[in-house]
Amino acid sequence: MNNQHFVNKAFRVFVINSILSSAGIVMGTFVDAVILGNAFGESGLSVLAVSMPVYMIFNLFGFAFGMGGSLKVSESIGAEDKNGAGTYFTQAMVFSVVTGVFIAALGTLFLPEIINLTGGSGLDAASDYLGPIMLTAPVFILAPVLSLLIRSDADPFLSTLGISASVVINLVLDLVFIFGLNMGIFGAALAMIIGQLSAIMVYALHFFKKNNHLKLKPSSFSPRAAYRLFRGGFGIASSYVYLSITLIVINSVLSAKIGAAGLAAYNILFNVSLFAYALFDGISLALSPLVATFSGEKDTESVYSTMRLSLKTSVVLGTLCTLILLLFAAPIASLFGVTEDLPLMVQTIRIFAIAVMPSCFNCIMAHFYQTIEWSFFAGFIYFLRGFVLVIAFSLWFIPVFGVSGTALAIVAAESLTMVFVLITAMVLKKKGGYRNLLLFKEPVILKDSLYETTLSSDIKELERCVEEVEAFCERMNIDTRNVYFINLTIEELAANIINFGFNDGKAHYINIKIVLFDGDIYIRLRDDSTSYNPFEASEKPDEDLDYLGVSIVRKKAKAFAYNRTLVYNNLLIIL
Repeated sequence: MNNQHFVNKAFRVFVINSILSSAGIVMGTFVDAVILGNAFGESGLSVLAVSMPVYMIFNLFGFAFGMGGSLKVSESIGAEDKNGAGTYFTQAMVFSVVTGVFIAALGTLFLPEIINLTGGSGLDAASDYLGPIMLTAPVFILAPVLSLLIRSDADPFLSTLGISASVVINLVLDLVFIFGLNMGIFGAALAMIIGQLSAIMVYALHFFKKNNHLKLKPSSFSPRAAYRLFRGGFGIASSYVYLSITLIVINSVLSAKIGAAGLAAYNILFNVSLFAYALFDGISLALSPLVATFSGEKDTESVYSTMRLSLKTSVVLGTLCTLILLLFAAPIASLFGVTEDLPLMVQTIRIFAIAVMPSCFNCIMAHFYQTIEWSFFAGFIYFLRGFVLVIAFSLWFIPVFGVSGTALAIVAAESLTMVFVLITAMVLKKKGGYRNLLLFKEPVILKDSLYETTLSSDIKELERCVEEVEAFCERMNIDTRNVYFINLTIEELAANIINFGFNDGKAHYINIKIVLFDGDIYIRLRDDSTSYNPFEASEKPDEDLDYLGVSIVRKKAKAFAYNRTLVYNNLLIIL
């Protein structure tokens, strides 16, 4: 079994929370669309349609700084670099707030021009909605940054909780402000803002936790530092700037060809598509911190295991999503108050369903390539699927097929992008001599200089482990003194984890890895109990025999560290 149990558990926890988080983000705009569509009809949906490009700009910077920061934080945690984690966290926070203030100032100053640019010319209510949204740009940018950062610091549940809180508060306040207080479309904007602020307040609870790595550190705030962090997440976040431009183009074409009815219909398709995308966005956001952490640990097989799980999960959920859209297109369209154009919307949603599977594949592969620092390839995937191809096909299909042409354009763009990714990956694999199409650059660690095993909570298994470790040390010609301390380290730490960490009656496991690297002996113990640090517990008096051996390890090791990483405990000892 080795490390597979830990990969499975971490992936399961992260993917559930990430999908819920992605769905929660979508719910914010979806709730507004349903309520405004039923309250104000086509005019309400049209206002949301012209507001979407602005949200995409917010998401561009929020996810660029958030993904760039979270990937660097995950790598730093995996490499036991706490100062690095704090530095990247501080930079992500400062750069996102400064950017938000700048956008708020420009957006407020040029609001009429922005509304006209996004296809809202003649929509008087657009300024009532976009005005307060633009003014609070820092809030909308900071919320996803914090969500991604705390997720990378082993707190996916709190990330999901914050997003859930924002959705519930937004829904309740929408009903109160629009129907109770008759605040009109301005009430919907105010509800959205308060919802985002509530999410930030929930995320802030992470900083009171004991094992929090996200601490403010003296950092460089130069334009170069901002660019490096932004670039680290831009491959993924670029999809938002492309989507923003795409929305402007499609809104303009629909407004000219069909009018407000076309804008309203496309807003329905857009919100439906966001829910479908939330599934594989969730899978992608789950794999990123796992792959980044395992890369930092030089754990190649766990990287591959994570991707196998991601692709298998995407097939299952993608198939389920496709069937739901095909079978329940009519009730989904009816949620938005559609009556006259219901058959057209049902047909459009069903066409879009064909795009779900290729979209899922493209999104997951782009996130993976971004995580392993193939930023150009990841960015080009989003450039194709979210900009060049979808605009080209939209300009071709919309004049011919009307609103349904928008769905056909998505199907064509995603399918061609998938073919491009597969062909390009095969070419690069052949040229670079990679093991597979993931194009992952594996660290050079000789297998003969590595020992790895996994123990259950049965302490008797330690005997087998000790025998294997002695054989490994003999094979590697490790001197007698170091053999003694290796065995002492593993026996004492594993015994304490089993006796005091595995005390809830559930099945647990410990993964043990020994690596010889640059003349030092690295020992890593990973367990899936709740937070338990035997080094901290060993600060009790040495006469407490349960911790006597652990105290000796503390004194003799060159270095030791404990981290709560992803959803398990990591102990690193260097002899």
